Amino acid sequence: MSEDSRQTGVPALVEGYLDGALSRREFVTRAVALGLSMSSIGGLLAACSNSTSVQSSTPKRGGTLREGYDLDFSRLDPINTNWYDPAFYAVYESVVTNDPQCNYVPQIAESWKVAPDGKSVTFKIRGGLKFHSGAPLDAAAVKAVYDGIADPKNGSPLSSVWGPVDSTQAPDPTTLVINLKHPYFDLFNVIKTGYWDIINMATRARLGDQYGQQGVDGSGPFTLSEWVPGSHTSVKRWDGYPGTVTPFLKNKGKPYLDGINWLTILDAPQRAIQIQNGEIDTLRGPAFQDIKRLQADTNLTVIQLKEWSGYFFSLNFGRTDLGFDDVNVRQALSHAIDRPGIVHALLFGHGTPLYGPITTADKSYTRDVERFNKLDVGKAKSMLGDAGWKPGSDGILAKNGVRFQFEMIIQAESFNQQLASVIQAQLKAVGVDLKVSSLDRSTFFNRAFANADSVMFFYLWPVPIDVVTLFVNSVNAHGKGPNFGNAVVPQVDAGIAAWQSAANQTELNSAGKQFQLAVARYLPFVPVINRDAFWVHRQNVHGWQPDQWNLYPYYNDVWLG
Repeated sequence: MSEDSRQTGVPALVEGYLDGALSRREFVTRAVALGLSMSSIGGLLAACSNSTSVQSSTPKRGGTLREGYDLDFSRLDPINTNWYDPAFYAVYESVVTNDPQCNYVPQIAESWKVAPDGKSVTFKIRGGLKFHSGAPLDAAAVKAVYDGIADPKNGSPLSSVWGPVDSTQAPDPTTLVINLKHPYFDLFNVIKTGYWDIINMATRARLGDQYGQQGVDGSGPFTLSEWVPGSHTSVKRWDGYPGTVTPFLKNKGKPYLDGINWLTILDAPQRAIQIQNGEIDTLRGPAFQDIKRLQADTNLTVIQLKEWSGYFFSLNFGRTDLGFDDVNVRQALSHAIDRPGIVHALLFGHGTPLYGPITTADKSYTRDVERFNKLDVGKAKSMLGDAGWKPGSDGILAKNGVRFQFEMIIQAESFNQQLASVIQAQLKAVGVDLKVSSLDRSTFFNRAFANADSVMFFYLWPVPIDVVTLFVNSVNAHGKGPNFGNAVVPQVDAGIAAWQSAANQTELNSAGKQFQLAVARYLPFVPVINRDAFWVHRQNVHGWQPDQWNLYPYYNDVWLG
């Protein structure tokens, strides 16, 4: 354990204990994992017992949390959004969620039972729940959402993940049954995510394309006030919130905060400046070069977590003139990428090279992928030469009168631009002319689904194999889903089929390895790097607890001192 990691982890650990989010046993377990001695742990516990923070730990109601966000905002529609943002954790709830130890725990469902043959799951839905509009939230309402995801007319980009589901039933208001075509051990990992949050489908139908922009109708503790892409998203407390049964949330009733205002801050250096100046209270994604400065600021707590997600770029298989349908050309371009160098130069060591489709944070990760996609400029040039590409007078490769030139689209954000510039320079070193186009989020996604040459993307999902299948499954090619590169690789499809039919953890692990190796070798996209996740808050913020297993923190317990 590095000294930086200890400096990052200990303040967050202490705050979690003082706020009651961690038991004494959990505190000790995590402190040992940070490399602290038992004597040091005992001293910290003693200090916590005498801390004035304990005396002021009675939550206060009121105030608006101001949270800095490192991305622009997508529409708050779980059915067909391309991304879900932190506001999902405030305005919506799912049937189940994860606690900070990765256990599945109740949210809308209070209990569930998996059939002995693994081909159905029955959920007991909490009685008396309502949407923000007052409409009943019962088993039929949950079924309507799940059926909506499966209906191609609704345009869910996640529908292929729902493929193993045969049907849903709601025989009474508190019973929901999901029937499966075959055992689907990964089902809970899917329905816990924001894309399966439960909404009132009648309100969605009434608002049409304006749903998730002008209004939402969920069951979370806050309601939508404003959604302004490029600027902010605001929510206010829902005074009709019936409370939660989720065990790890201490506040079982209405939220303490009057509201939350998420501010998009696309200029990375501004994030640290704003939280140090007190212009915002909490922050996701400070610039990596600012992390040490933030850690040294006694007004702040910096939380460092492993990140599930990675950066990749697609290569459109339709560009046969460039050979993107040829695995040898794709491998050549991948060998041109200096992943360790990028981690050092851009992430300041706060990340890892990505040689396969998922990161080391996931329990399914296999190090066998690390034998693929190593930096080897000589090999890259040789493979491109073997494919018929010859350097022109300006050093750019050409073949049959076609220059090796293509466009990569990225979302407009400081780090994305830095990373794309480095990739551009590294590809130029092997004779490839890459043009980079930086786009606002809406334009980016429109272009990504419209046959772009190359798309650089940072996927975000708490169970990464699930989301990666979306980008490489052949059923999602040619505009049918987010397979931006129109990749069709039978070996990858076979890995996906094995993953989606696994009946137990052993089969899931085996399928996960099969899938990872297929992606690392055949490159339906080119993996690049994984970054660590950083969250920052000022010391007047309590109960704000990002954890390893949820993309964003829940806001039920948050209060301002």
